[in-house]
Amino acid sequence: MWMWQAIGQGILGQRGALMPWSPVMLALGIGGYFALRQEPPVWALIALAGCAVVAFLVAWKAGPLLGPGLLAAGLVAAGVALAGARAQAVAAPVLDFRYYGPIEGRVVGMDRSASGALRLTLDRVRLHRVREVPARVRISLHGPPGRRCRAPACE
Repeated sequence: MWMWQAIGQGILGQRGALMPWSPVMLALGIGGYFALRQEPPVWALIALAGCAVVAFLVAWKAGPLLGPGLLAAGLVAAGVALAGARAQAVAAPVLDFRYYGPIEGRVVGMDRSASGALRLTLDRVRLHRVREVPARVRISLHGPPGRRCRAPACE
């Protein structure tokens, strides 16, 4: 029992100086999200956000000994939920196979890949016989200079 008393005394001694730990707890939740092996379902993210709200409300009434622990747990849960919400907000269809065929789109960027190949970034993409297409596609053009290629006329 003396261990719990020592922990309680330590928490009470830090009273008023625990606020800088808030971003650390939030970052632990965000890091925990990225450590997951699979994308959690949306209902799990909503449940975590609800748990965070409940932890915040209970911590408000819990007192100086249990309150900081509940706030920390709520911030970790909120970090996971926020990272998941951001991932859902920017999600777009991703091809889970290699596509070989005609590609149509608007060129929005040109750069070089790590191997030095010219790389085009397209948006407004259309792929032959593919229902869900990504918002953007990156195409690397490999081969020696002077190689012949054929493409439809650019608009």
